[in-house]
Amino acid sequence: MLRHIVLFRMKATEDAERAASVARLSAALTALPPNIEQIRALSVGANILQRPGNGDLALTVDVDDAAALEVYRAHPEHQKVLALVDELTAERCAVDFSV
Repeated sequence: MLRHIVLFRMKATEDAERAASVARLSAALTALPPNIEQIRALSVGANILQRPGNGDLALTVDVDDAAALEVYRAHPEHQKVLALVDELTAERCAVDFSV
């Protein structure tokens, strides 16, 4: 099993606008599992403690292996979400590891 973790920092700096961006991206991400069979588990969580250096949103996706991750990444539904990521986020950082 491979775990893909992504942390996002939104472009929006005002609290209400940032919260709206987090909600939009969260909804788009949580809609992926029914459309991408390679996803074994997916969770999304918004940051609840506003501390310097914290991200705004975290994504965890479990897939079988690196090949399944590549299928997930190339999937048209994921590509639509990536367009939203580009629109809403200032920073993105990912880590992939075996579980």
